[in-house]
Amino acid sequence: MIDLALRCHCGKIEGVVKQVSANSCNRMACYCKDCRRFANHLSADSNTLNEYGGTELYQVAPNSLRITQGAEHLACLRLKRKGIYRWYSACCNTPIANTVSIKLPFVSVFHDFVAEGQQPDLNLGKSLGAVHSDQALTPLPEHLQGLSQRKIVVKTVLKLLLWKLTGKGRPSPFFEDLGRAKVKPVILED
Repeated sequence: MIDLALRCHCGKIEGVVKQVSANSCNRMACYCKDCRRFANHLSADSNTLNEYGGTELYQVAPNSLRITQGAEHLACLRLKRKGIYRWYSACCNTPIANTVSIKLPFVSVFHDFVAEGQQPDLNLGKSLGAVHSDQALTPLPEHLQGLSQRKIVVKTVLKLLLWKLTGKGRPSPFFEDLGRAKVKPVILED
């Protein structure tokens, strides 16, 4: 297990995921239109998205992630009023993470927020594969497919249930204990 260093592009926001390993997180690539829209909104698509329009994510328990510096620079948006919370740095528009709510102990950290030199292949294991590959800009090559989306979803749900049962949803770096987001999200569409 390692501590995974986190840093926005300009360095104003720093953090850490404590004691992370291939067994304690899920690593995958998401090709959904919403992740692309988020990256495009931040003008971060060239750093965030791969050639097929996907982004690499690391799903971790909320209580394992700490913002150690620059929390005042956190910003949040939702693509729809009831959409997921999409966190980013207001200082340099680095995509940080996706969350659902305080009730669902789940944080998907964007690869952009992982500090350089962290060696995800070595420390977090290989990617499980692709989700929402049907929304990729062009068909994905076989080597990027990995497990079926169904198997990835099952692994995600099992992690979520484990984190919920073991109390790993709190404290959250993104939500107050009563469930309110620490930063009021901007809603892009009603």
